[in-house]
Amino acid sequence: MSVHINKTWNKLSIFLLLLIFCLNMQAQVQGSKSITYIHQEKPTLLARNIKAGARLFVPKNSIKNKLGKDNFVSTAATIPKKYYKEFQIDICKIDNRNVYKISPKENATDKIILYFHGGGYINNIFTGHWHFIAKLVRSTSCSVVIPDYPLAPASTYIDAYRMLDKLYKVLVSETDSQNIIYMGDSAGGGLALAFAQKNHVDGLIQPSQIILISPWLDVSMTNPEIEAAQKKDPILNSKTLVLAGKAWSGNSEVKNCLISPINGNLQGLPLISIFIGTHDVLYPDCKKIKSMADAQNIKVNYFEYNKMFHVWVLFPFLKEAGFAMDQIEQLVADEDVKM
Repeated sequence: MSVHINKTWNKLSIFLLLLIFCLNMQAQVQGSKSITYIHQEKPTLLARNIKAGARLFVPKNSIKNKLGKDNFVSTAATIPKKYYKEFQIDICKIDNRNVYKISPKENATDKIILYFHGGGYINNIFTGHWHFIAKLVRSTSCSVVIPDYPLAPASTYIDAYRMLDKLYKVLVSETDSQNIIYMGDSAGGGLALAFAQKNHVDGLIQPSQIILISPWLDVSMTNPEIEAAQKKDPILNSKTLVLAGKAWSGNSEVKNCLISPINGNLQGLPLISIFIGTHDVLYPDCKKIKSMADAQNIKVNYFEYNKMFHVWVLFPFLKEAGFAMDQIEQLVADEDVKM
């Protein structure tokens, strides 16, 4: 009788162990799934008005005009004085370029966001970046490091990477890499992803994650879907972006993955999250890289906002920007993102 009970108990124990193992495996698989979020609400009246105004007043040939000027150099906008009262602001130099660090004065976390600003690799940090970064510091309690990296036409991607390599080595010497997050908008988003790819090739420790806002992933702008997307974009001009990409690449091929990271390896990178609007000329390449990642079973979070324009997230007064900022805050905090 005791032998029969023991055999039954052993079978039950094995069954329970297998059940627990299967449940754990299921939880791991579910946890490893990437997020695909489609924001289908109609744009608010304010967002629609901004788009209408952009169509009328944003100069579509500004990049071409700037590249045509002799010795054109774009300088970073001054940090608004009010932020010196609210935050701890430190400025240091690397390769004679400014590196800004903006931190909470109290209750700062150990996390650092390395922020790559956009501007088509031609334009420097603008005042809107400072307002967005201030909101980012408030909402996450992280410190944000913003390098004033070299820009075209005076410099190329080679000069920018030389500076960024030095900066990143300083950061990882002072901070656990798991507390470092790459984030960037537009050209800065492309640079953030390409820099992570370069880190992988160089055998460097990677940050914990990469968050991209309307990233410019391919400066060649050769995606066949771009022509249709251009008709919906109120801000960017694909033809002048090509000129900026060529200036940024110097003597190198624009398809070089250090310039156009869509051509780089997505293996071995931290978690990538992409925020993109459907009325953005960069939308087709964001869809493309998401499909590429899915085909390779690589986790990439994808947040698509219906009819939103380029870098709308940087407009803090927009309802749609507030929603995306909440999602970014949850990503930074390693929390489940609300859908």
